[in-house]
Amino acid sequence: MMSPNQIPENRSPSRPATFRQTPLKVIHVFGNFMRIWSIYSVYRYLSQTGASVVLFIFSCLVPSSILFLLMQKPWKGRPLSNTQVVPSVINGGITALYFILWGKGLRSCGPLRIILAEYSGAVLGVLSAVLYGRRDRVWRKVGGLLAMLASFYFLSQGWASASQSPLYILSRLNYC
Repeated sequence: MMSPNQIPENRSPSRPATFRQTPLKVIHVFGNFMRIWSIYSVYRYLSQTGASVVLFIFSCLVPSSILFLLMQKPWKGRPLSNTQVVPSVINGGITALYFILWGKGLRSCGPLRIILAEYSGAVLGVLSAVLYGRRDRVWRKVGGLLAMLASFYFLSQGWASASQSPLYILSRLNYC
């Protein structure tokens, strides 16, 4: 007798697993594009107007906080215990400090280095998976880690801008 979760040998699943993941991949790629676009937009705004970073971050986070409060309605749920109040306030202060330092770093370093700094955690995650994760597909993980490290190296050398790329010389040569 078969369990209800097993698929008989003469039947295959109606949809492969990759087909079900396609909408999630599209959302992921679109979200990353929007994030990078917003970083460049914020950088352009802060560098052109000379607006205060603290005031800009505050004016962006207050409306979103109010919207979240109205959507989540935390006052209808269980109240925080006394042991949770202090860590919540500390977490809020650290998050506010992070956003302010992020904005000041964006203004002083530019969007490319901020993106590099944000995605450096992905390198640590892959490194952790290689060292401490399951031992299946190790070469894929090592290859991904090497590709990320190479891309970070090239971006840190300024190869994202056309004039710093080693291929820039080829575009300046006239093939007549």
